[in-house]
Amino acid sequence: MRVSLRGMTILINSFPMVMLLTIASADQFKCHNKVDMVILLDVSGSITVNQFKIAKKFAADLVKHFDISKVRTNVAIASYSQYVKTGRTFYDDASQEAVLKAIDGIHYEGAASRLDLAFGLVQFGLFSGKQGARICDKGVKKVAVFVTDGKSTRGVEFTRQSADSLIERGITLFSVAISDHVDEDELNELASTPRKSHQLVIDTPSKFFTKEQVERFAKEICKID
Repeated sequence: MRVSLRGMTILINSFPMVMLLTIASADQFKCHNKVDMVILLDVSGSITVNQFKIAKKFAADLVKHFDISKVRTNVAIASYSQYVKTGRTFYDDASQEAVLKAIDGIHYEGAASRLDLAFGLVQFGLFSGKQGARICDKGVKKVAVFVTDGKSTRGVEFTRQSADSLIERGITLFSVAISDHVDEDELNELASTPRKSHQLVIDTPSKFFTKEQVERFAKEICKID
């Protein structure tokens, strides 16, 4: 269900007791640069149900800082566990409402953490001209945001090689840690350098990211080299 109240948009998830809240404010940061951004949500068993809620809330809060359109920032959404699932591609309707709906539609799976499949989807699926990605436009920043605890079935060496392949293709990587029990080595490999500006780690487990944290992270994603 979607309700609008004087600049406030509320999406209520079908998942029990989950609410994605975005508030439009005149003084909040808004990115108007050209960005193709993939947001990947870890929905595996190493993520708790509460952390899953944190991940979805973060993704919803993040996209509100971007001017969503085919011309400015376009967003693709996917999740991974035992399988990978695409919530939306760059080819789909480019609007904030459509992106929030796709995030809202991601469901918790709670199985194995097949990060390897997620890498394949990003590299060969979502960042494809057939899926609407602006791969030939050098003026468009390509970004992949991994929202995870960094734990996967294939291990850190595979993650390093896969991340390097994405970076070589011109994709900037960002990692977001939503747990206090993270695999720091894998989480580091999921972020471009300097890692300090390409990573976000939750301060207090079981709590949502603050408005200031999300806004700072959005500014880093928006930066054009």
